[in-house]
Amino acid sequence: MVFLSIHADSLHPSLRGLMAYIPAADMRDGSFSRSGAVYASRKEVQENPTVSFPPQKRVESEGLSRELAKQVVAAFQGDGLPVHPFKPVRDRIIRDNSVWVPAVLRYNSIPAKALLEICNLANDQDRALIQTRSYRQQVAQAVVQGLLAYYGQGSVPAGVVAETAK
Repeated sequence: MVFLSIHADSLHPSLRGLMAYIPAADMRDGSFSRSGAVYASRKEVQENPTVSFPPQKRVESEGLSRELAKQVVAAFQGDGLPVHPFKPVRDRIIRDNSVWVPAVLRYNSIPAKALLEICNLANDQDRALIQTRSYRQQVAQAVVQGLLAYYGQGSVPAGVVAETAK
């Protein structure tokens, strides 16, 4: 099982392409819980109010997540789609003198997970591309190709991702 969260970033206009974030093992807490009416009404919180992340599981998750992200990056590169030129797989976000792991990765119990920034909206080329159906289709196919490669399944059969990027 994998978890992918797909976004569009807004970085320096000179940068473009895919960047993948994974959870750094050393930046995740050992356990996580929430309280309050919003959370208490959820079945998953009622069944398991505290989620634990032992050190070994955090390290394992970082490794699985890194492999997943590498496969997605390789699929983008293989399809000629833009990829961030400097370290496209990162285990933390560094912005405005702050360092963090996005909450969708930090508190997620699924072992293999990645947040994909599929383009840079501050870059004119990326912004123009993401507005086209054909580019969104290529992105969808590359994501599926990366997932299949992660699971050792080879290539995307014709038509599998058709109609996903409308």
